[in-house]
Amino acid sequence: MALMAYNKCEYLDFRANLYLRFVSNIQRLLEMYREDSRVQQIVEALQQDSPTRLQITGTMGAQDAFILAGAYLKYPWSHLFIANDKEEAAYLQNNLSSLLNKKPVHFFPDSFKRPMNFEQLQSSNVLLRTETINKITSSRAAGELLVTYPEALFEKVVAPGVLAKSRIEIKMNETVDIHFLIDLLVEYGFDRVDFVYEPGQFSIRGGIVDIFSYGNEWPYRVELFDDEVESIRTFDPLTQLSKMKIAEVSIIPNINTKFKQSEKVSLFGVLPRTTAIWIRDFQVLLDKLQICFEKADTFASKVSVLDESELAELFRDRAFIRPHEVIQDVESFSIFSLKGGKQSFSFDDKVVFSSRPQPSFNKNFKLLIENLNENTKDRIDNYIFTDNPKQIERFYAIFKDLGASVQFHPIDKAINQGFVDLDLKIACYT
Repeated sequence: MALMAYNKCEYLDFRANLYLRFVSNIQRLLEMYREDSRVQQIVEALQQDSPTRLQITGTMGAQDAFILAGAYLKYPWSHLFIANDKEEAAYLQNNLSSLLNKKPVHFFPDSFKRPMNFEQLQSSNVLLRTETINKITSSRAAGELLVTYPEALFEKVVAPGVLAKSRIEIKMNETVDIHFLIDLLVEYGFDRVDFVYEPGQFSIRGGIVDIFSYGNEWPYRVELFDDEVESIRTFDPLTQLSKMKIAEVSIIPNINTKFKQSEKVSLFGVLPRTTAIWIRDFQVLLDKLQICFEKADTFASKVSVLDESELAELFRDRAFIRPHEVIQDVESFSIFSLKGGKQSFSFDDKVVFSSRPQPSFNKNFKLLIENLNENTKDRIDNYIFTDNPKQIERFYAIFKDLGASVQFHPIDKAINQGFVDLDLKIACYT
């Protein structure tokens, strides 16, 4: 009987059982990587008193995210992953977010509409950079997860000490001098408007103060009773509806333009010294930083002295990082290189994964069935990932219609590329 022929009760039971299988399957996979001997080798390197250098080879597809997730679950310290480009970084962040459902995975972009193209700033990227730095420097978690790429590292950020002094803190039940607050916001470059709709704006209507900080996705609404803070919440500027009640807010200015070059450092200067730095390809990182520097230098020479735009101020300041500065900055961190072969620095140890990429099926279900059965014959457990539960139901229906007996474990998470881990005997397909 095909899946759509189930009656309503049978179908609801099927969906409930499917959900329970989703949860247990992902937990099983994460547990396998958390306890894996190769991941244990990485964790032991992290626990050394001095920075260590590891070369990690043989990984395929989205396997990097499983390894990093396993390492974090085993030893919840801070990790920075430097991908080769923005697209790869975005995929990795999505993979990690899918695996570590409750742990935020921060994405640190460059400030521009397109990487290495300096003609136009992207306000959403500027906001996300500021928000990410604010969260990392004020975090109380044991460790944070951050994903970025060379063009984003090229731009320096505000030093933690400077940023801490520049925060405006507003807490419940505290008194606020509204005139002093207005002067401070104006000094930090905020514009007073009737209604806030983008970062860097504030409005005051009676006892209601709306502030759109550069360090948060949503603006804050602070309600005062006389000069005492009665309530604080975030809200949607389009609908004016409340999002969440909070006990305190931390407001920061635009970190790109409101600080001098002397007050800025590389991203590495913001991270805890215990952070593990994962690098896809160190030479690609250095090469791209050099290209960025040359292009930025050319672009800055064309900026008019009369131009007062945010973009002009950014290039006039020239708070950019050079390749040799990166080499110096990473010396005090543990580095995990994901590129095989000879590198520009020596390694203390090597971690080898034996893996192969997911085969290409091109929507040919007979090929998929044959491969899944071959895996089962070789005692490899099959896991199929999709963020659409109905797609899993479709797989069951198709396999039944084709009269195929297939063993696989469904997971309602998305990964961008599948892989087969020959050591753990698992095939993760998407």
